[in-house]
Amino acid sequence: MMKHRDLIFLAFPLSVLILVALAVGLLFHQFRAFEHAYIQDAQETLRQDAHFVAQVIDDDLRAGNLASIRSHFAFFTGKPLRFTLIAPGGDVVAESDAPLANLANHADRPEVQAIDADGDFETRYSTTMNAWLLYYAMPLHDGWVLRASLPTAALDAAIGQVRLAIILALCAGLILALALFLYLFLRVRPHFNALQASAVAIARGRLDTPIDVPRNGPLRELAKAIAVMGRQLRNRIDELRRERDDFDTLFNTLREPLLLVAPNGDILRSNRAAADLFGEAVATPGFRIERTACPELIAYVRGAFAEPTLHGREIPFDDGGTPRALLAHAVRMEREGKLCILLLLTDLTDLRRLESFRSDFVANVSHEIKTPLAAILSTVETLTEVPLDDAGRKHCHDILTRQARRLNDLVQDILSLAAIERRQTAAAHDFTEIRLDSLATDALALVQDDADRAGVKLLTDPDPLPPLTVRGDAHLLEQSLVNLLSNALRHSGSPTVTLGLKAEDGNAILTVADRGCGIATEHLSRLFERFYRVHQDRSRENGGTGLGLAIVKHVALLHHGAVDVRSTLGQGTVFTLRIPLR
Repeated sequence: MMKHRDLIFLAFPLSVLILVALAVGLLFHQFRAFEHAYIQDAQETLRQDAHFVAQVIDDDLRAGNLASIRSHFAFFTGKPLRFTLIAPGGDVVAESDAPLANLANHADRPEVQAIDADGDFETRYSTTMNAWLLYYAMPLHDGWVLRASLPTAALDAAIGQVRLAIILALCAGLILALALFLYLFLRVRPHFNALQASAVAIARGRLDTPIDVPRNGPLRELAKAIAVMGRQLRNRIDELRRERDDFDTLFNTLREPLLLVAPNGDILRSNRAAADLFGEAVATPGFRIERTACPELIAYVRGAFAEPTLHGREIPFDDGGTPRALLAHAVRMEREGKLCILLLLTDLTDLRRLESFRSDFVANVSHEIKTPLAAILSTVETLTEVPLDDAGRKHCHDILTRQARRLNDLVQDILSLAAIERRQTAAAHDFTEIRLDSLATDALALVQDDADRAGVKLLTDPDPLPPLTVRGDAHLLEQSLVNLLSNALRHSGSPTVTLGLKAEDGNAILTVADRGCGIATEHLSRLFERFYRVHQDRSRENGGTGLGLAIVKHVALLHHGAVDVRSTLGQGTVFTLRIPLR
């Protein structure tokens, strides 16, 4: 006859099996929801991309400028996203991936025939691309149709992986339940019966009862613990004392201020971070929350005693003239039968400063992009609406070329700066050995034409440059030198620009010096900020993006170096780039 204890051993693996079955059923249900949501998300993304491209090509389509539309579509060549422009009769007039000569009339395509005011989706095999595609066709004006498509291979792969994971989970659960059942009955149950008998004997006062300690298995430690029960009780008291000391150490080493506040406002406990924030007096007996001189914090603590649940709140705090932003979290707890509040304060000042920096950066980028875009749009409108002679068209062409290059330079500098910042946070850098004298010579060659046009003589100090070697990224270091040399050529007005190289205190010292107009002292501290310009209009006219010196700064930091500037009005400027030699 099966004992009650054996029923428990049997119930455990059965419970595991039931839980696995329920979990798998839930996973299948969630998989269906995931599959539906995944497809809907892909369709919505395709719809948004199509509407965006429709807005981009709308003006060109109305003007009949198919060449411009094809140039827009060329951006997507080789990418998963594919676009097709279909004329009212069904002829394909623009395509991002396939040659137009290979494309038949598309009037009979299912997604085109079923199109409505909001567009239509269709999944089918494309003989042109030799792949299954998700299509979305949307109507444009006067019977034109824009069609976008994505390969479904990625969707099918993602859904297949989820389905495979569910099947593997079911198999693993069944194997686990069976293995657990066999293990419990064949290995654990006999030792458990013996251990239970010994524990009952000890509970009845026979402390000398021998304990059957298994050689291995999960009950070995339990058996050993029962065998030394009396000694462990005494050791536990000492352990609790040590844990209390460890908790006090941890409590005081937390970077976030912690306060334990009584209902009457007394601060019962505080850590070192709280003393740094509110002063050493916060740790003295009788210090009340009202003495923090922060009305918002006082009101928040009072609300925490009144409300069972209270969400975190951002609280302004003036730390001796320095404004701070604190995120307060209150947790209700009992201490010696009394309700108390454990108050955790997180300093958000640096985070808010970073958010402000990000907002300023986005605003600056928007402002910098707006000017060339406005010039390009106005010039395009002039070419479209105003009849021009050859000279006028050439003038408009020059404007478009100049503003497009300016916009391209700005985008390239932004991408370069973002890539450098990502590499700064990487665990390792793929640096190589670089000869700085050769790199400096290459940088001079790159700006030689600009120097000739400006009538500026490029010099080296000494001549020839010494053969110094560092580990780094040759492209980034060359870009930094080109930026410094280009700045000197554009803005200094100096008859000469000198590139220097020497070794000093274990560093390679690269200098770019001019004898031009110089920079006022009040600008020097901000010179390496993004988009900071000493002369805004003149810098833009000379082709600067405002990011060149910021790139130099981050390249120096990436190489564990530094960059600084010295300048005197009317006498010239010297930029110094320091890179460790090894």
